[in-house]
Amino acid sequence: MSRALDRGPATSGVSIPLDEEPDEALMALIRAGNQTAYRRLVHRHLKRAYALARRLTGNEAEAEDVVQDVFLQVWQRRSQWADDGGAKFTTWLYRVVVNRCIDHKRRPVSQDIDSVEEPADARPDAVHAIHRQRVAARLLDAQTKLTPQQRAAVTLFYYENLSNADIATIMQISVGAVESLLKRARQQLRLLLRASAQAAREAFDDG
Repeated sequence: MSRALDRGPATSGVSIPLDEEPDEALMALIRAGNQTAYRRLVHRHLKRAYALARRLTGNEAEAEDVVQDVFLQVWQRRSQWADDGGAKFTTWLYRVVVNRCIDHKRRPVSQDIDSVEEPADARPDAVHAIHRQRVAARLLDAQTKLTPQQRAAVTLFYYENLSNADIATIMQISVGAVESLLKRARQQLRLLLRASAQAAREAFDDG
């Protein structure tokens, strides 16, 4: 059962359950030092933030480090949060996760095609599953070769289903710059995937 917060004197005498509070209302409570609101906000957005960081870093441990740091910043810098009537917490969250991932010093971790586990079942549907896994692995590997900014734009657009305008706000660049990043990323991915497919064909070519 969700706990209701006492929001102080209220003419209606009605308290709003914490689970139903919008993000910005929770941030207002967090700014005042409310730890229950903080835990609720973390619980609400932890999985999404981790999924984004995992796609951007390509590494589970680094994604965990990024997310822990981001939510630590939410609490430590809570006094700096200002709800101006238009700011969205999710926009801020995406921005910080993306920036942390771009700034994170690391070697890209790619998934080799040979490391994809193949099911023992050799039925046609299993063969199709293997094919899908290999295609996914090639795509993941290709994405690690994009620039950090290109990878962020691609992830936000295709995995988070955000508009170019939203991505521009998160990455703090123009819409035109987002479109340019996506265009160059698509071109690069096509080249990389074409080269990967050619290499795979040559590896199995008996001639």
